[in-house]
Amino acid sequence: MRSGISYFNSALYRKTMGRFWPLWALYGLGWMFALPLNLLNQFVSVVGSRRWNYGPADPDQWLLESAKSIPNWLQSGVWFSCLFGLLCAMAVFGYLYNSRSACAIHALPLRREGLFTTQYLAGLSFALLPHLVVALCTAAVEMALFSPDRWTQVLPPLGIWLLVQSGTSLFFFSFASFCAMFTGHILALPIFYTILNGLCGGVYGLVTLLLSQFFYGYSRSASSLVVDLLTPLYSLGNACRWELVVDPETGLSIGGVYHLASPATVAGYVAAGLVLALLALLVYRRRQVESAGDVVSVPLVRPLFQWGMTFCVGLSFGMATALFFSWSEDAAFLSVCVVLWSLAGFFAAEMLLKKSFRVLRAWKRALAAFAIMSLLCLACFTDVMGIETRVPDPEQVTALSVHMGMGAPYDEGRSLDLEFTRPEDIAPFLALHQAIVEERARNQYDSPTYDPGDNYFSLSLYYTLDGNRSFTRQYYSVPIFQEETETEGTVSNLYCRLAEDRDMARLAYGLDTYAQGRLVEAYLNPVRLLPLLSGREDVQQDYYFLEGATPQQLEQLWQAVQEDFAQGRIGLRYPFENQERWEGTYITDLGFSFELPDQSGDTYYREFTITLTPSASSTLAWLEQYGSLGEQYQLIPHSDSTQAIPDTEQAEPTGQAIPLP
Repeated sequence: MRSGISYFNSALYRKTMGRFWPLWALYGLGWMFALPLNLLNQFVSVVGSRRWNYGPADPDQWLLESAKSIPNWLQSGVWFSCLFGLLCAMAVFGYLYNSRSACAIHALPLRREGLFTTQYLAGLSFALLPHLVVALCTAAVEMALFSPDRWTQVLPPLGIWLLVQSGTSLFFFSFASFCAMFTGHILALPIFYTILNGLCGGVYGLVTLLLSQFFYGYSRSASSLVVDLLTPLYSLGNACRWELVVDPETGLSIGGVYHLASPATVAGYVAAGLVLALLALLVYRRRQVESAGDVVSVPLVRPLFQWGMTFCVGLSFGMATALFFSWSEDAAFLSVCVVLWSLAGFFAAEMLLKKSFRVLRAWKRALAAFAIMSLLCLACFTDVMGIETRVPDPEQVTALSVHMGMGAPYDEGRSLDLEFTRPEDIAPFLALHQAIVEERARNQYDSPTYDPGDNYFSLSLYYTLDGNRSFTRQYYSVPIFQEETETEGTVSNLYCRLAEDRDMARLAYGLDTYAQGRLVEAYLNPVRLLPLLSGREDVQQDYYFLEGATPQQLEQLWQAVQEDFAQGRIGLRYPFENQERWEGTYITDLGFSFELPDQSGDTYYREFTITLTPSASSTLAWLEQYGSLGEQYQLIPHSDSTQAIPDTEQAEPTGQAIPLP
């Protein structure tokens, strides 16, 4: 009779579980303190608060919310799973890293499939069995503390914790097992595992940082969904957030209900963990026992390891060297640093692979690495791909998020931070982007043709293109010139038209945002107090609250501000700090405090400030009638701007008060 193939050996499983019992016992004990014992401790605190009349107003509800918030541990649990998965893999596959142990274990009458499956299931049990025990103990505590009608509220969150925490443990253990198959050295496993967990995000960050030094406007803060998914700690950390369910239409929470941020992401990583376990098995079947002690045990992977180390060492240490000498903006010096450190990385990888310092014989391959890295730097230096000059086709842009400085004065409208979807709204920013690209030779501070401007602005553009693609550019301290404001198509002309556009100004101030809020108070900052209040000579004060006004009068003040804004008498933007700007605004800002609703249904406070102007007739009339303007205080003109506003509440004035309008 033909015998079947065994994929599991119970004796070896029990031996592994018994040998490493301190590992999984300590892990389970940690979760025991975090969940059931922590819940019991809070119950004791509730009993004590009832006895001594202190603590939360409703102890039972507080304890219920604590039980329902158990999934809050999941974000921390991702890090626990990452570390514990590595320790489990080092324990169950540690025999691969010693020649004697490897030969002994493979001499057993077990197929490699059975040996791998048994050890893999044992390592996975190190995490899953403690999770199950902790969940059962926590469920018993909850059923003892709460009445049966509350069980349907407290048990489902516990079930979510059990499933998600076990799923993240499966992924990270599978990932660590996969890494374990490619090395024959026990110390190399944690290094490879750590690097691979953040490799994609790290390399992406280094590459974008390097490109931002070569290409004017290239943003190193651009994100990528693929990169995020290939960085497990980052993606799972975001996916395991326990957050409020929000109505997409109103933006408010739905009855205080919580949910997992992204169950699909967690499920995807669980599936990826199963695939990694299968790939680890396939590699294990072909792994050579004699590879114990080698840094890289699979011959086909050694070239990939060497070239990857060459590239990563060149980027990371090259950038670090350039930053150390403060020459990172010099593309030529940066290129030299990257190329030289790439050579160092190549020979370091050769030493690790050969386990010897005699690596100079590999000079031919090192020369190839030198040539390849030099060509890559040269391609960046000459911008053969047109990265620096790229401006999206208007027909491809579906949305555009803009962050742009709006010039003086520096109140609530000092910057525009909005998303546009209509082509007619996007077109002016595309034109400005194109103009900045065309004038880049004199816009860059490190350029030999740099031309200092009369003022500067910053612009960040986040394009969403068709096909779910994205495109980002960020320009800092772009110079503008007063003599070019009337020259069509120049950066100065296009920027001034945007900054001075009243519709853009209204969006920058966000006046419509406050329609849903409740006006709480209003104040002026700074003002000059007259002797009536100061009791002596005129003094300057940072904040003067309009405390005597009723809520109805404050609403009238807000309406006066909006009327002046609609008529173009307030909220004016000045791209240049010139005489027109000084004569057109006061130093004094009018501030409002609003109470606004947030997503959870609660409220928060937000300040709104707008710089007063001599032409704001409606606002100034209100201040004169209800705010004692001219009797108790006066606004401060820009003739006093040469003196800094004092930190203390009172200081001697330096200029003359303005006359009442």
